Amino acid sequence: MGLISPQEGALVGGVTRLIFDRPISDFSLRVNSVIVHTTAGGEGYMLDLNDLLPDVPIHIQVSYLVEGNLISEDLTVYKPRHDLGGMGATVIRDQAGTIIGTFFKFWLPQVNHVYVRGSFNDWQDTNRLDQLGSTGYWYGFSADARPGDDYRFFVYGQDGNSQEVSDPSARDTIKTRFNTEDAQDANAVIVDPSAFAWRHDEAFKEQRRDFSKHIIYQLHWGTFLRPGEGEGLPFETFVTGTTEEEKRASVRHKLQYVRNLGFTAIEPLPIHEANGNFNAGYDPSFFFAVESTYGSPEDLRLLVDEAHGIGLAVIFDSVINHLTKEESRSSFSQLFIKGWYTKENASWSNHMQWGGSDWGPDPDFDRAEIRNLLRDSVRMYFDEYHVDGIRFDATTTIPSHALKPMIAKLQQEYQGKGKYLISEHLTDDPFPYIVNDVGFNAVWYKPAWQAATYQVLGQMGQGNLQKLRQLFETNYAGNPSTAIKYLLGSHDEVWVSHGGQAAVSRFGGSSSFYARSKMRLAWALNVCLLGTPMLFMGTEAMTDISWHNYFGYNGNNDHTPNQGLDWMPPAESHGAQFQRMIKDINELRLNLGALRSANTDCKLVHFDEKNSIAAYKRWDYSGGVLLIVINLSDNQWEQREYQVYTDTPNSTWGEIFNSQAAGYGGWAGSGNADSSFYPQADGSRRLQGINLPKWSLMILKQQF
Repeated sequence: MGLISPQEGALVGGVTRLIFDRPISDFSLRVNSVIVHTTAGGEGYMLDLNDLLPDVPIHIQVSYLVEGNLISEDLTVYKPRHDLGGMGATVIRDQAGTIIGTFFKFWLPQVNHVYVRGSFNDWQDTNRLDQLGSTGYWYGFSADARPGDDYRFFVYGQDGNSQEVSDPSARDTIKTRFNTEDAQDANAVIVDPSAFAWRHDEAFKEQRRDFSKHIIYQLHWGTFLRPGEGEGLPFETFVTGTTEEEKRASVRHKLQYVRNLGFTAIEPLPIHEANGNFNAGYDPSFFFAVESTYGSPEDLRLLVDEAHGIGLAVIFDSVINHLTKEESRSSFSQLFIKGWYTKENASWSNHMQWGGSDWGPDPDFDRAEIRNLLRDSVRMYFDEYHVDGIRFDATTTIPSHALKPMIAKLQQEYQGKGKYLISEHLTDDPFPYIVNDVGFNAVWYKPAWQAATYQVLGQMGQGNLQKLRQLFETNYAGNPSTAIKYLLGSHDEVWVSHGGQAAVSRFGGSSSFYARSKMRLAWALNVCLLGTPMLFMGTEAMTDISWHNYFGYNGNNDHTPNQGLDWMPPAESHGAQFQRMIKDINELRLNLGALRSANTDCKLVHFDEKNSIAAYKRWDYSGGVLLIVINLSDNQWEQREYQVYTDTPNSTWGEIFNSQAAGYGGWAGSGNADSSFYPQADGSRRLQGINLPKWSLMILKQQF
């Protein structure tokens, strides 16, 4: 005798009914010590647990007579959880790790019935979901549903209408059943995250958790490292190969390119299933599903795992503030769902603030159920993809009554686990609200790009020193890592579909010496500033080609000769020279604590407004003292005659970096790299004359 329970020992999800394995008679049943049944059993008995509280252990005791002997058996089961991880399809395993079925959960009020139809039940109404009181939640268990099966919910409305709808919480989608590109007709696919074998969860853990040291490389996993030469090259997904080892090797090959440049974190553009087959991810159709054109959920987990294996932290980009404007392709715009999941003309709406030309419907942030669903989509990245951080897109269009409790809850749940929450908040001073009030760890600081592009580096003749100070000194509460600065632009600034252009083109194009000099100066400055530096993929190749989100840098799916981006240019090309400089300055930041210190360890010590030259001293408490000299002018000194204040009397200095060095595309003798030359500062803190090239950044290190 015993109890049949497909959820025995399961900690999440499960069935709502228990069935005895054979007919019995004269039995009594207790649930949590309360007698709930005493009668003859007949052919069996079904115990409905719908009215019991979720997420708590349920102790069941059954007693029955066998030949006059009283026999008692005990079992502990768990009600399905109705919060974290509950939405969508959850694969259930027993204590031995064996898959025993799938638990489904769906939210839709004021409908009569909901069934789950799928390949596991021949698309028939044989799996009816139960209702959780009047909450609008529907849930149930199927022992036949397995990973890889596709499914949809079939809804019977109170008005007699009925329709199949895609699961808004689908982890993956497939479009083969209806043979259409319309994402509304996409079937959800059951995914089992626990089946993935993580190899590198512990690799470089402490390094990945220290965001004060990170240098971020932003990439699009659909177009990153796309080949730039050759005719008729087919589209290649990020993960290639047939065996797991081949797939892992393909990922390592791509990511090693990033690591070799000295970056410590990658930030892929959104991976949501989005409108159309090729996209940037900012036009989501589903909030949980992975863009199937570029890879599967397993491919994405491979990407994260292999990144961790070579020391790269991973930050995912989450877009929960709007859906695709193509409503027929939105999981939130389906019949029955639209009026419950979205809200028209909300005060926080992107349509109100941004005109609505790019974005689709707004989620209804006034509904707790929708807020919880969106929070679960963020949790999914931490729990199912093991990422180190999440960047929230355009938080200026998420109302504070939804954003604040969401971030507070996430910070509480992942406290001490090294997770990082980043906001894109497009205001002039986002720090007090986003960091202090809401609780984000960092914020994209777009005013830094605007100042760098149009005032500091975009000027003819001389740059603006006051704007340089804004670049250098802006951070929040003494914690520079809260300010993520991207002086050469993020995806938005180089995205041709948004009117963007390649960074070097803004300064005059790669054929211009001045433009190349300003590119080198911009990244060197970005690394030396207070803040966390970030670079968008391809910028390091000194390309004039604006990024096209659909097919790569040349805007075509099939490449034609010499139109695409050359990611690995010839050794003495402008691109290769810039890549060398990026690698060297990135490694300096990783190795020198003075380039990562707090704002209290950074001081403006030289301000020559006439010549547009400034110098900052940065230091740590391990003996590292640096002098960063910035020349924002066409003036240059070649006879060791320029004098700069150091704020350190009677000190000796040596050059360790010069953005105009010959190996980076500058010229020999432009700096002070003579191995016998160590300029001295006198008692008045003035450094003896040094060379100072035009449009350059130079780092001198104090010698002890």
